[in-house]
Amino acid sequence: MQYHLGIRSQQGFVLVAVLWILVIMVLAATAFSLWVDRVRDQAFMRQQQVGAYQQSTDILTKILYTYMTGIKTSEGIAWPSGDHSAPALGVQFDSLDDFMAGAAPKVNVTAAGFMRMDGGVLDTGYGLRIMIQDHAGLIGTSFLSDQQVFDNIAKSSGIKVNGARLKDTLYDYQDADSQRKLQGAESHDYRQQGLPPPINGYLRSPLQLRSVMGWGDALSFYDDAWILRVFRTEGAAAINVNTASEDALRLVLGNEDKINTLLSVRESKRYDRLSDLARFVDGAEDISLSVLPSAGFRFWWWHEGDTTARVYDVQFSPLDSGAKAWYFNWTARVTLPNDLAKSTAIEIDHPFFH
Repeated sequence: MQYHLGIRSQQGFVLVAVLWILVIMVLAATAFSLWVDRVRDQAFMRQQQVGAYQQSTDILTKILYTYMTGIKTSEGIAWPSGDHSAPALGVQFDSLDDFMAGAAPKVNVTAAGFMRMDGGVLDTGYGLRIMIQDHAGLIGTSFLSDQQVFDNIAKSSGIKVNGARLKDTLYDYQDADSQRKLQGAESHDYRQQGLPPPINGYLRSPLQLRSVMGWGDALSFYDDAWILRVFRTEGAAAINVNTASEDALRLVLGNEDKINTLLSVRESKRYDRLSDLARFVDGAEDISLSVLPSAGFRFWWWHEGDTTARVYDVQFSPLDSGAKAWYFNWTARVTLPNDLAKSTAIEIDHPFFH
């Protein structure tokens, strides 16, 4: 009797052990399946990222080609014709005075139209979004001297900050000497605040404005994307009224009502000459305004659904040729603002993108 009980006990133990082994195998198989799914999802996401990067590189190449070969007008850059048999673009000015004054040329453009340079969101297909900003539509920092711009930055900051101090600290941050301006700051002032010293040279990227004493506080309300949509490193407050953002115009011109009217008119017709601005901007001919793109642009791209955007700052050197004719000033990756993420993208209707 005891013999049979021993056998049953051993059989019961073996059964329990087998059941545990089966449970472990099921759990291991489930874990392996989950791991495979996760790896597969990661591989798919990586493949999408690589595809988006390759696509963005291809598009940037087409944008560069257009910028270097197309005619610059108040509407933007003329797209190259997709039809090689099409007649060449006709360019003319109403008068020699218009030509000498920097008025926009009148272009008999082909059906290809113009590449927008005003920061509008463009759809290139396959879920890839891009945005192109004309450098002339941005506020420069290397030679910025217009006190009104500094005052408007201070006013828009939402905190108590002095426009004159912003001007002096920016000058001290970029000049090579150690002579402190009245409301400026030199190396010893930065050391006292536990901050990195001034670079004593022009900013390499607009995001360095956060490192300038006083500017970090003034810009604390704004994200990095806002800074990159308003400022450039080279130049001053000269700005293209056809491509500048509303925020950039507000900082340069100041008058809210006239800016709104200017923007409303700009939606239907670009400004061809500075004299057209007289009723919107007091003393427009005395302010550094323009109506044409400059030798550079800012290229943004992101995939639909992304939370970040990549930004490339492209500069051209007209006196150089070949690969040296253009270069990147800097690149950055920033959080994608909601207004760009939710913006209705305009499809580019050009053979380049089909």
